[in-house]
Amino acid sequence: MNTLVLYANQKRLTNVVVNQVYEKEENSKIMIGILSNVVGTYNKESKEHILHIRIATQMLLRRLVEKTDAYPLTESDITLIATASSLHDIGKVSISKDILNKPAKLTDEEYEIMKSHTLLGAKMIRSMEYPNDNPLVQMAYEICRWHHERFDGKGYPDGLVGNDIPISAQVVSIADVFDALTSTRVYKKAYDYRTAIQMILDGKCGCFNPLLLECLKEMGTDIYVAFKTQKDDYKDYHEAKKLSGEILKSETLPYNDHSQRIIDFLQEKMDFFELSQSKVLFDYNPLIGELTIIDREKNKKYKKSTLEFESFDVNEKVIEKVKKHLNETSVENKDFTLQFKELNIKFHTLWSGLDTDQYIGVIGQIDRRR
Repeated sequence: MNTLVLYANQKRLTNVVVNQVYEKEENSKIMIGILSNVVGTYNKESKEHILHIRIATQMLLRRLVEKTDAYPLTESDITLIATASSLHDIGKVSISKDILNKPAKLTDEEYEIMKSHTLLGAKMIRSMEYPNDNPLVQMAYEICRWHHERFDGKGYPDGLVGNDIPISAQVVSIADVFDALTSTRVYKKAYDYRTAIQMILDGKCGCFNPLLLECLKEMGTDIYVAFKTQKDDYKDYHEAKKLSGEILKSETLPYNDHSQRIIDFLQEKMDFFELSQSKVLFDYNPLIGELTIIDREKNKKYKKSTLEFESFDVNEKVIEKVKKHLNETSVENKDFTLQFKELNIKFHTLWSGLDTDQYIGVIGQIDRRR
C-alpha cells in the first residue's frame, strides 16, 4: 500500500510538471509565431522562416544526439537552443529595407552591411536588461553572432574554425541554409529539397560539421515535410513529458527523487522477501533501533528493540561481529552470511541512493543449518 501511495504521489507530481511545461512551451510557440510575422513582414522573407529554423534545429539536434556522444545535449538543452534560434536574424531589423529586400545581387558594400546583422543582433542581445550568464541570453548571443561561421573558418564575423563554433550556432547555420534554399526569396526561386540537400552536401553553401551533414542527409526529407505541414512534434504532449522528466531529475530541485527512491527502496525489500524460501525473515531499522521478525510458518510478526530471539540470546560478541561485517558492506557489496549455533543468517544491507549513499537498514533471512 505504501508503494502504491508513493507511486501515485510521484505520478501526480510528474503530471503537474508536465502540464506546467506544456503550457509554458505553448506560450513560447505563440510568441515565436508573433516574432516570425514581425521579422518576416520587415524583410519580406518567408514568414515561416523562424518557425522552420526552430523545427530543423530540433530535429537535427535530436538526430545528432542519437548518433554521437560528442555533444551531450539533454532535451532541455535542445529546447533552449531551438527557442534561442528564433532570434538568429534579429539584427536584420537594424539593416535598411532597401538592402534586405533588394531583388538584385548586392554590391560588395551592401553585402558587408548585410553581414553586420550578426554583430548587430549579438549587440542587441547583450544590451538587454538580463544577466549575460542567463542560459537563454547566452545561447541567443552565440547563435546571433556565429550562425554564419563555417567549419573551415571561412565564415563571418570572426572566422571561427570547427568546434570553436558553438554547436548551437553550427546547427542553426545549416538549418538556415536549408530553409533559405528551399524557400522563395525576392532574389531567387526555391530549390526542391533534394537539390538543396545535395548542394549543401557538395559544399556549395560553405563547409559544415560532417556529423551535421550526416544528420541532414538522414533527416532532410522529414524536415522538409515538417516545414510543409507545420507539424513539428515539439508541440506534442510527449515532449513536455520528456522535459518534465529531466526537470524532476534535475539537481535544481532538492530531494526531487526522494519519493522515487523510497519506492525503489520498498521494492528492493519486497523482491528480497518474495524470492526468499526461508521460513523466518527479519527487517532492522537502525534509525529507531527496531528489529522486526517475520515467522512465515506461524504467520506472525514480532517487533523487538534488541537483537534477541526466543530460542537463544545474542551476546555482545555476536553483535560486534555483525557490526564488523556491516561496516564492510557497500552499495556494490550488500550481502554477507554468518553462522550462529545451528543457524545460517543472511544479511542484505539497504542504502539511501540519494546524493551520498548511506546505509539505512538491513534485511535478511534465517535458516537452520543442515
